[in-house]
Amino acid sequence: MQTRWLVLVGLGGCADPLPSPSTVDVLRILALSTATPEVRPGEALAVRAVWHDPLGGRAIRWRWRLCDPGTADDPRACARASGSVELGSGETDRVELPAAELALRGTETERTLVVYAIACPAMDAVIDPREGRLVCPEGVGSEAFRRVTVRATGPLNRPPPIAAWTVDQSGRSSPLEDGAAVPPGTLSLTLTPGDGAAESFDGGSESLMASVYVSTGSVAPPRVVTEPGVVAPMAFRWTPGRVLSGGEGARVWAVLRDQRGGETVRSVTVTAR
Repeated sequence: MQTRWLVLVGLGGCADPLPSPSTVDVLRILALSTATPEVRPGEALAVRAVWHDPLGGRAIRWRWRLCDPGTADDPRACARASGSVELGSGETDRVELPAAELALRGTETERTLVVYAIACPAMDAVIDPREGRLVCPEGVGSEAFRRVTVRATGPLNRPPPIAAWTVDQSGRSSPLEDGAAVPPGTLSLTLTPGDGAAESFDGGSESLMASVYVSTGSVAPPRVVTEPGVVAPMAFRWTPGRVLSGGEGARVWAVLRDQRGGETVRSVTVTAR
């Protein structure tokens, strides 16, 4: 079975050691979300960035591209000086892929493209002549890639549903919803995929991967990957970096991905009791 994971998000130009993958303490794109990861030829598709800037209030400049990674299947080609379709730039964190670009060529029955986004504070991304790729001018920013497949026949992949997202405390589970009040200390979080989240393809079944991100502290493990075809609760432990005072808020994100670009995102703001 062919593996199709693509989870490439990054920080621009940072020489310091990378932070915990679950900690969102700098400008960061967490996901590029779509209603569906696969479309029929000639259908338009909207893409929305899921992102966070802990400084807040800054103008974030975006640049969007669409590219065909070709036989090398290297999504980083989208950031290079040439070879990509420019989709737009400015302060919008979403873009629509033109129907004309989501087409098949000749006798193709399937084609996989890559959507690329780079976000920079205050200034537009530029081509670094040394690297021959887009970068943020001051070395501070974030970029992300995601695959989109154009398929002429057969069933289209669907985003994996999330059946439940809960915080577990004192032997009881409560929905993790926007505005939920959580106790101090380490918390157990559980993400439960919905029925049919792991679909069949290529004679086998998809694996699922869940990632949890937080605006303070860290999560262990930051990611959980299932065996092919397994749909089961996925457990995480969130340890805030400091004790949250009563009424203080924190952001928590969960991203559930399958192996063919399907992606479902949940985001909540919780408050300390």
